[in-house]
Amino acid sequence: MDGQIETSRILIIDDEESILDGCRQALEKSGYSVVTTLDGPEGIRLAREIKPEVAFVDLKMPSCSGMDIIEVLSKDLPEIILIVITGYASIVSAVEAMKKGAYDYLPKPFTPDQIRAVTKRGLEHRFLKVEAARLREEKERMEKNFITFVSHEMRSPLVTIQQYIESIKAVAGNSLSKDVFDIIDRCDKRIQNLEDLVEHWLDLSRIENGTFSEAKAPLDLNEIAQRSIEDLSVLCHRRELKIKADLKGNLPKIMGDQESLMRVFSNIIGNATKYTPPGGTISVSTDFDDYYVYVKISDNGMGIPQDKLPFIFEPFYRVKGKDERHRGSGLGLTFSKKIVDAHGGKIDATSKEGSGTTFVMKFNKL
Repeated sequence: MDGQIETSRILIIDDEESILDGCRQALEKSGYSVVTTLDGPEGIRLAREIKPEVAFVDLKMPSCSGMDIIEVLSKDLPEIILIVITGYASIVSAVEAMKKGAYDYLPKPFTPDQIRAVTKRGLEHRFLKVEAARLREEKERMEKNFITFVSHEMRSPLVTIQQYIESIKAVAGNSLSKDVFDIIDRCDKRIQNLEDLVEHWLDLSRIENGTFSEAKAPLDLNEIAQRSIEDLSVLCHRRELKIKADLKGNLPKIMGDQESLMRVFSNIIGNATKYTPPGGTISVSTDFDDYYVYVKISDNGMGIPQDKLPFIFEPFYRVKGKDERHRGSGLGLTFSKKIVDAHGGKIDATSKEGSGTTFVMKFNKL
């Protein structure tokens, strides 16, 4: 990093010749390449042309405001480190400059050592900033490569294994003992869990890169809620759960993708069936106000501990409980939140351990 600092380009925009000369001499002695200008608009042009690592900007300029220069350069050159130099230092002007994108603040008069020190600090900050961006890009590249691996290297073997298991069941017929059949059945369920995991992960990647299909059209959330309830009513009956609906009449429509929202509703209701003991109740209700349409899905099951609640939408995070009967992918709620977000909506959860959980989604109404 030291070699990078020695050859770094520094731009100084100030309307005082003495300041420009002093700064140039102090910084050039440390090996920096220094460009100076007395004019604000010319400073913006130079910054765009030479792309300096650090730019010093005087707040009080006759041709244009230093605040305006900072605002323009922070947007045009996000990697540039902007440092304010001014003769009227105050907390108010410092805070305003920071809000507009400045990194540091150097009041006049200052010594050569002070400007060299703040320049060194700024360059070190820029190095960390650029390195963080590089690591983010590397992470994104690795994720894309992983998605490619998942889609091409995992899906086919999983489908093949699933077909083999179905073939074993068909060939064996009733000749298998109950213990052997149970083992095969458990294998079948674990393979299905893996397939669900792969599909959820691929869906999330498509949402992130903008390729997830969203054929948005006017939708009635009452219809989606009713269909979800009907689809899951057999499962609820098998698990001895009641599922009831309280759907508001004349519910305004929203713009959305029906298939993806169906999956969101099914995910949340399906979770409720896993964490609600026999005899429990799952409720689905809709409502609206002047701006939003609301969907509420609640249960009176085991609930979520308060210290776990902030993490339930994180990928692969699962709330484990002693009464849990099914393992999920850990991506269902992450997927649901991404879909709701993609619709311009919001999803929140409240819960009390031992008393159940409530999810509330809100969408902009048409």
